[in-house]
Amino acid sequence: MTFRLDDVYIGAPAVEAVVAVPATLAALNISPGELTMAEDPAWGPGELIFARAGGAVPLAQICALIQVWDATNLTIQQNMTPVPNTANLGKALYVYVGNTALTTGQYGWFMMSGTYPVSCTATVAADTALGIAAAGQGGAITAGKQILNARSVIAATQTVVSASVGSAYSQSGALTIQVRNTQGFFPGVYLSGTGVGAAAICSFVDPIRGLLGTTVANSANVTGNVTATYNNATIFYNVVSMNRMFAQGQIT
Repeated sequence: MTFRLDDVYIGAPAVEAVVAVPATLAALNISPGELTMAEDPAWGPGELIFARAGGAVPLAQICALIQVWDATNLTIQQNMTPVPNTANLGKALYVYVGNTALTTGQYGWFMMSGTYPVSCTATVAADTALGIAAAGQGGAITAGKQILNARSVIAATQTVVSASVGSAYSQSGALTIQVRNTQGFFPGVYLSGTGVGAAAICSFVDPIRGLLGTTVANSANVTGNVTATYNNATIFYNVVSMNRMFAQGQIT
């Protein structure tokens, strides 16, 4: 899974990239709040916004945009933070699509519309609406916390299997695995298979060379199939279709 920008901006960061805290806004080469379209072979097209992390933002978190005046740069600062577990927020929501968690002041891309795995507290059945279940995470709907304009399309019970290539990339002690097809794999998904290190998590996807990064070294030569599991019984990645989703507003 790798999104490719449809619009070409000179110096624009890749969709999965994390942009370090800049010395000045001019160093970004792209304006915070910039909108663009991108394509992924598995998830399809998506509309994205470039924004600043207003706090720690883990993988695939649901975020709310908080705009504040930046008196130093004389501009509106576009800050994303994990959405609070609060009813009746009435706020637009976004999903972080980078391959590494953000820390305060870093920049990255967030999905407004499209299809992408979303961090949740439980499995949400396909073609089912979801709600805010914890800070930054989706799950079952409770009063005042439905996420509107969003539905699960693939439940977190999903697994995707790809055959390993068995090249030098997958030898014992390596932090990468080469597979025949990376579609359906994404940063954060849980990896298993013969020789795959215990509790391995995908850290990056390189579809050109068929590489999957892992958070732990492979325990032996990786042979046979590599399986991506969309949950570890604690974090559940439901693939969600969103169209400028927003948190339910006041109802009284």
